Amino acid sequence: MTMGITEGAEPILELRHVSKKFPAVRALEDVSIQVKGGEIHALIGENGAGKSTLMKVVGGIHPADTGEILLDGEVLRLGTPLDALRLGIRTVHQEISLAPNLTVAENIFAGNEPTRYGLIDRRELNRRALEVLEPFKVKIPVNSRVGLLSTGLKQIVEIARAMAGSPRLLMLDEPTSSLERHETERLIGILRGLASSGIGILYVTHKLKEIFQLADRVTVLRDGRRVMVKPVSETHPGEIVRSMVGRELERIYPPAGGDIGGELLRVEGITKDSAFEDVSFTLRRGEILGFSGLIGAGRTEVAQSLFGYLRKDAGAVYLNGERLDIRCPTDSLNSGIAYLPEERKALGLYLGMSVVDNFVSANLRKYSRLGILSGREMDGACAGAVDMFRIRTPSIRQHVRFLSGGNQQKLLLARLLALKPRILIADEPTRGIDVGAKSEVHTMLRRLCDEGVGVIVISSELPEVLGLCDRILVFHEGRISGEVSRRAATEEKIMHLATGGGLSVEET
Repeated sequence: MTMGITEGAEPILELRHVSKKFPAVRALEDVSIQVKGGEIHALIGENGAGKSTLMKVVGGIHPADTGEILLDGEVLRLGTPLDALRLGIRTVHQEISLAPNLTVAENIFAGNEPTRYGLIDRRELNRRALEVLEPFKVKIPVNSRVGLLSTGLKQIVEIARAMAGSPRLLMLDEPTSSLERHETERLIGILRGLASSGIGILYVTHKLKEIFQLADRVTVLRDGRRVMVKPVSETHPGEIVRSMVGRELERIYPPAGGDIGGELLRVEGITKDSAFEDVSFTLRRGEILGFSGLIGAGRTEVAQSLFGYLRKDAGAVYLNGERLDIRCPTDSLNSGIAYLPEERKALGLYLGMSVVDNFVSANLRKYSRLGILSGREMDGACAGAVDMFRIRTPSIRQHVRFLSGGNQQKLLLARLLALKPRILIADEPTRGIDVGAKSEVHTMLRRLCDEGVGVIVISSELPEVLGLCDRILVFHEGRISGEVSRRAATEEKIMHLATGGGLSVEET
């Protein structure tokens, strides 16, 4: 823990009996919370519990319906996010909000660029950006366009942009969801330093381990209400989980499946210039095959080439012994290969469309007769999926943008599974979702395997890789550096391979 709260410290942020309601959803109800100077205060709860809404209320995005918000003892009147920024409230949202066509430096200092003779001083801009990024100890070219960066590096830039504003209160929503373990540990050190300087930090996470590594106190929300607030030293993971879900969670990872079948997919020497080289592996029926490695190691690029997002330069892919010619995602879908993308909002969902429209969008032909869509069939199929996958929504007409992250993920997974794929590639399938939703997604993936489907899981969370996968391929600099069985896998072995080391035959 940080132990950063000074004796008798006054609250920097205080919410008093705050409520917020949206159409058909009460997001917050009578919530009170304090964040003190020098404190890292963790906020946790299932998806839809109200965490993001609370941050948006404090950040000036949504006005509270009732209650008060105080900063340094003064009641705030927040009309816009700009009001919050002027008061020193900085927010890092879970979804990347950078401008992809601007450089790293331009994103970090957007709206506050140094000028000279009325023009942006590029040299000073880049110098300041390097200064802000220096504590992260990661090489990011500050004059490169953000759109060219990996998701993990974008997340670092997002956090750096908030820190550049010298915040009084810093709110972070799942800031480590796209970071590797060493990047997470570096960020934890930076946040501890910031807290020791006296600022308050509200830290939203679904990772229990981070709470006990980092936070001084923890508040749990459930269904929009505060159900627990305690010093971290006076609680334990089991109590937090019970408070979150209102029940005991027996196990996050389902038990390993039964017998794994024969070869389903064979990949031979596929190569994509500057992304990956000479990648070969097999996937068997009923198997969950894990892709692990550091960000930028080529895991996602290999998956995208299998699905047709990227055209490989060399190599071959075989499904059930027959060579595939994958030129686009449609070719992959027609072959029975489905892909769950890492960035569900950017690549997976139509946020302005309803739940039912999203669910049927991948297979409209199934619900049409003589070219006319059957609303009754679409509604019936979607309602069945909502029930089966326990998707929390007030209606199948609800726009997807109003669903929580976990429910968005379950909807996307339901849509893909309705296609009855032979192979599912799941890229960061539980990124940014709570422990209860994670358990449900893991169970769905294992159930698929029990039906003979082959599953590839790409994950930056080592506990997920170790707890879920039957075999693990570790990538390093665009190549497979090693393979480890479920029985022999440990975090140390995977990190050793991910950083370019090797293992003996006995260790695999």
